[in-house]
Amino acid sequence: MAKTDEQFLMDRMSMMEVEGWHDLCADLKNLESNIININNINSEQDLWIIKGQLRIINFILSLDTATTIALEELQDGNPT
Repeated sequence: MAKTDEQFLMDRMSMMEVEGWHDLCADLKNLESNIININNINSEQDLWIIKGQLRIINFILSLDTATTIALEELQDGNPT
């Protein structure tokens, strides 16, 4: 049986409450601060690689906020 949207979001929120999630986010924040060092960019290819890395990091770090907003809208009857 397929999960409902609400159950999917609730499961995601539960995942983000565990210590391992907080450890991952801390590691990603450290990685992000190292990546954005302009001295690491030696070519256009490096720039595109760093841009991709930062997009993934930002997606994961903003997942908590995005999930909370989606769940609130779903529970208010305004699907995302």
